[in-house]
Amino acid sequence: MDPRSGDAAELIHRVAVLGGGIAGASAALRLAQGGASPLWITGTPYTGFKPGEHLSAAALPLLKELASDALLRAEVHRHAHGTYSAWGSDLLVERNAIVQLEGPPTVLDRTAFEGALATQAVTAGAERVDGAVVDVRISGDAWDLILGDRTVTAQFVFDATGRKAVVASKFAPRFQADRLTCQYALFTCPAQSTPRPVTLIEAEARGWWYLSVLADRRAVVNFYSDADLPGFATSDLSRYARQTQAISAFLSDYGYRISGAARRIACNSTWLAPAIGPGWVAIGDASAAFDPLSSHGMTTALWSAIQAADAYIAQDRTKMQAYADSVARGVQDYLQARTRIYAQEQRWSDSPFWARRAASRHPAPEPLDTT
Repeated sequence: MDPRSGDAAELIHRVAVLGGGIAGASAALRLAQGGASPLWITGTPYTGFKPGEHLSAAALPLLKELASDALLRAEVHRHAHGTYSAWGSDLLVERNAIVQLEGPPTVLDRTAFEGALATQAVTAGAERVDGAVVDVRISGDAWDLILGDRTVTAQFVFDATGRKAVVASKFAPRFQADRLTCQYALFTCPAQSTPRPVTLIEAEARGWWYLSVLADRRAVVNFYSDADLPGFATSDLSRYARQTQAISAFLSDYGYRISGAARRIACNSTWLAPAIGPGWVAIGDASAAFDPLSSHGMTTALWSAIQAADAYIAQDRTKMQAYADSVARGVQDYLQARTRIYAQEQRWSDSPFWARRAASRHPAPEPLDTT
């Protein structure tokens, strides 16, 4: 599958992984474990809080494949034994991990988890470069990756650069099914407070809320709505959270107060078609990014990294095509599941947010302009 061979190939890297998140780290680790010695360009290092902490139990077998399951035993993570949701009614319903055969999900310290995974990848033999790829060019049958002050060349590229898909989006159309965005902030409670380690989900007229208690007793509070709908200033996130029912009660009961500026990130459902091309493969959110309500973003990142890396190591075009076909099927399964979940909420059918979800029961995805 390498576009070059012979002496020319010895002058460039065989394979480069772009992106420092879970997909990028997992691909770098898997490739290194397979003897491919990847160049891993991680992007700009990030050390602050990173949202997206709910790791499904379905990820555990994938972490075991990577020999990374021990990472979940760090004290900075916790098992998510109790998840409660007010969805479809005001009634708060519990989903207890005891009745989940696959075991409990994990609430991660995402930054610590990705850091540990990165250390494992480098130890296994990945060559790590901290820096962002600002441009890519085709040089003969290989890739010139421009990192600002220097250029590196690789025969094959794993694009794990998230929704930007800096390589893949140049060669494959990207589609979106919604314009979901998230406003989030961290909350802290008094030292004498002992909050229940729970996760709460609560729907309201403009979208839906999410709260999860981290292992260090901080709570992350997220609000999800569409980016183009009239919203509220991020500075008002705490005030609007106090107008909810279940989440407001939890924050008040344990004395939680917002501890920093609220931030905003894109969470829209997007995907590439196809997820592979000559000399490249897209993994993680670069291939398909799903609504956080699915709770499978990190699991998909792990799965896609392993599948694509194994196909590359085997130099098996059929296996790589099978990966792309699985991504395409997964997108269709996800869209159907997304429709079913949002259809359970009927209380605000006239609200723009919920009306859009009702209309999307037969979605016509729109091309996403990435220019």
